[in-house]
Amino acid sequence: MSPERSPDQRPNRPAYHHPVVIDPAARGTAGRGQGDTAGPGKAVMEETASKPNWTKRITTLVTALVLLGLVALAVRHVARDFRPAEVWAYVRLLPWASVAQAAGLVASAYLVMTLYDVSALKYLGIKLPYRTVGLGSFAGYAISNNVGFAVISGGSVRYRVYSVAGLSAADIAKIVVFSTTTFTLGITFTGALGVAIGPEVGADMLNVPAWLLQGIAALVLVGLGAMTVAAAVTHKPVRLWRWSFALPSSGVMLSQIVIASMEILLSAAALWTLLPPEVAVGFMEFTALFCAGLAIAIVSHVPGGLGVFETILLLGLRGHGPAGGAIGALLAYRFLYYVLPLVFAGVLLFIWEIRADHGPVAAWRRWRARQR
Repeated sequence: MSPERSPDQRPNRPAYHHPVVIDPAARGTAGRGQGDTAGPGKAVMEETASKPNWTKRITTLVTALVLLGLVALAVRHVARDFRPAEVWAYVRLLPWASVAQAAGLVASAYLVMTLYDVSALKYLGIKLPYRTVGLGSFAGYAISNNVGFAVISGGSVRYRVYSVAGLSAADIAKIVVFSTTTFTLGITFTGALGVAIGPEVGADMLNVPAWLLQGIAALVLVGLGAMTVAAAVTHKPVRLWRWSFALPSSGVMLSQIVIASMEILLSAAALWTLLPPEVAVGFMEFTALFCAGLAIAIVSHVPGGLGVFETILLLGLRGHGPAGGAIGALLAYRFLYYVLPLVFAGVLLFIWEIRADHGPVAAWRRWRARQR
């Protein structure tokens, strides 16, 4: 999957190119689920008053430690409800039809995920062949989903692939920021919609009235709608306390929400397919729980959200079905959604490096040719 242009060639651009303001402190996605979220708009939200770096680092460290401590307590609490033998028995007895269906949904989710980069490139006015965009985005997400810290892991993969295709580091940073924004809008909308339709699971887990969660979800949805309307009527940055948002057009925002929501729903459906039939939870209720697990896994900064995502799901499903079966489904899902795409991305990148005209493999080939 070698790109068609050399590094000294720039991608085809329109005469007018919309600038995008980049916040240097911005952090990218999970990875889908495994990166860090950023605010919506043409750019991430830009903090108007900077804080000392050590303060941010300490805050991040304390947040991660607190979340890990809570996860450890939750794991200890959930561990009482299952026996390891039940988990392995459920995994072994999973119907192949369910596994195949879940694998198809995962593949569809990753295919939709490539549209994050496709829409970002279209918004920035940059044209690249889909095979190049597909490789850079799929491999970037497959790796960042497992490693976390997407701006470093997934961003590095994108830089390697897209820079050979002619993109600058600034262009690639804009793609990462736009994709991060897309995921943030999608998980916010999908999670709020799921809670609004089915608040019971969240209410049971948090021990709060269902109407309270529905009210909060309604406010979030109204807020997203207000942002879309504001994007349609104003082109000025919207200020909120210490941050400012540079909003894109309403059409771009709606497309971001649709793309990310579709990807999240496909991912949730893959796990839903693997759950025991005894789990008495509606799909939209489960989707809201799924979004909560993703969001908390992102905040925890644990690579791949390993253990954090599963714990949130198990706490939410506790009392709604067999715990052993739920854990077995989560193990199967982690293999299908995280491990297999990572292996496939590694193989694709290896083949791409062998065929590429630039890079360490190409340099080694040229060195070998000179020695003959």
